[in-house]
Amino acid sequence: MYTEPKIALDCPSCGESIYAALSWFKQAYTSCPHCQQGLAAGQFEALVAALEQAMDESIDELLHGPASGGCCGKKSAGQGGCCSDKSDPGVI
Repeated sequence: MYTEPKIALDCPSCGESIYAALSWFKQAYTSCPHCQQGLAAGQFEALVAALEQAMDESIDELLHGPASGGCCGKKSAGQGGCCSDKSDPGVI
């Protein structure tokens, strides 16, 4: 059973935290439950998009594992990853 995630974002008018389903923040127009000031979806658009992307990436990682090889997520040695610096003989 799918349950829509709930998030908390601060009202741009009063600063109170609004805890609601993600879709609540996507409504074209609504009012803050604390101060009753009008809120447009555009006021939350960037934050909601970033949260959705982070959730999608988290789900993908759960289903398919980390995005790349190596212990730090770099694709291969020589790209600045923690596994690629073998110049120190003490580094394994």
